[in-house]
Amino acid sequence: MQFTMKIAEKIYFRSPTLLQNLLISAYGYKLYQKRYKGLYHELRKELEDIKGFSTPETKAFQDERLHQMVTYCASQVPYYQKLFAEYGVRSNDITAIEDLQKIPVLNKQTILEQSHNFRPKEPIKPFMVQHTSGSTGTPLALDVDERTYKLAMALLVDHEEAHGIPFGAKRATFAGRMLKPADDMNPPFSRFNRAENQRLFSSYHINEHTFPHYKKELDRFQPQELIGYPSAIYDLATHYQRSSSTPGFQAKAIITNSETLLQWQRQKIESVFGCRIFDYYGTAEYVIFAGQDETGIYKPNPIIGITEVEAGADSVDTGRLLATTLANKQMPLLRYNLGDTATLSDPTLPTTGTPGLKSVNGRVDDYIETSDGRLIGRIDHIFKGVDGIQEAQVVQKQPGSATIRLVKDSMAVFNESILVSNCKQRLGDDFRVTVEHVQKIPRGRNGKFRSVIKET
Repeated sequence: MQFTMKIAEKIYFRSPTLLQNLLISAYGYKLYQKRYKGLYHELRKELEDIKGFSTPETKAFQDERLHQMVTYCASQVPYYQKLFAEYGVRSNDITAIEDLQKIPVLNKQTILEQSHNFRPKEPIKPFMVQHTSGSTGTPLALDVDERTYKLAMALLVDHEEAHGIPFGAKRATFAGRMLKPADDMNPPFSRFNRAENQRLFSSYHINEHTFPHYKKELDRFQPQELIGYPSAIYDLATHYQRSSSTPGFQAKAIITNSETLLQWQRQKIESVFGCRIFDYYGTAEYVIFAGQDETGIYKPNPIIGITEVEAGADSVDTGRLLATTLANKQMPLLRYNLGDTATLSDPTLPTTGTPGLKSVNGRVDDYIETSDGRLIGRIDHIFKGVDGIQEAQVVQKQPGSATIRLVKDSMAVFNESILVSNCKQRLGDDFRVTVEHVQKIPRGRNGKFRSVIKET
């Protein structure tokens, strides 16, 4: 399979732009059939129906689906058969979301070591195999059934439609796809997927010299939606500002995903494009989908999974994020540690089920550690009131100190003392800050931007 993909990639990169558009559209039509046909329409109806549920009805729905999933795991999945026996748990012991506490948290390493034991004893050919990027660790391959995959697609479409973007509307995508060789700096910098009325833009080629071509291609396309990595869309917004130009189109909304959306990114993007961002949090494991509503709160959808925020002893509203699938029987994950942390919008409400999330704060290992051992997340506010920064990344090698890599904005005056003062106010007077000016902050292998990197 991997060999076939490499051959197809070679053919694509050696083809002229017109043929590349045709190849992308052909592949797009294949994906369209896989995503939006058959069961998809039934799932859309189910999503609409559950919107009318009261809070008790939603909980009852999740309780029932959880019991069904646990019963399935107890009879079909070797890993859970052994786990339940070790903990003395029977399927009838878990009939409500509160009962999830009876089983331990599942970590990624366990799946990596025992992936074969998470598959059902009676083999079922997976509808697809989802590969995680491995940007923060070892890549993971997960078998996914048809219902789960199409549910994930339906949830994204539902999120877009909730914010005024109809299905099939023109959308411009800025993500991690490599659309042309990295050293090819000749336009065009986008390719068209006719199947989904989607123009894919390269996130790797934009600079002050190529930006006019990006602007021209966007103005000609007139997208109703921008969707993709916050860092890539922020980079685009920065070039509009630096060139003193404005978009020649009016998007209805911007949908971001895959990275933590930082407040300073949101402010610039919304200012440049004149519309709101509605971020969503989803994972390659298809165990959670939480889209921002009009108030900015992330609302986990009750159909795809159960969400838990396991607050620590030092916090009543912030903790690690866990999720339990209610859909994927191909490789079910119960109480799976997503590796991220979240802050509850209302800590007085239940923290398991579909809790509203004020923010998803990024990975546990991306917290900054102070000299006295405190872990501080969501530090993007240290840049508040600091002009002259185009982009920034915080790198920590040891507790109590950090290096801030900065790409300066030549159009504004940068005041380093304000930034250092903000850091010390948040992290402590003894916290040592080094500011390093760079020309560019590299992305990961998958094109994603990380605002905090721990190298301890």
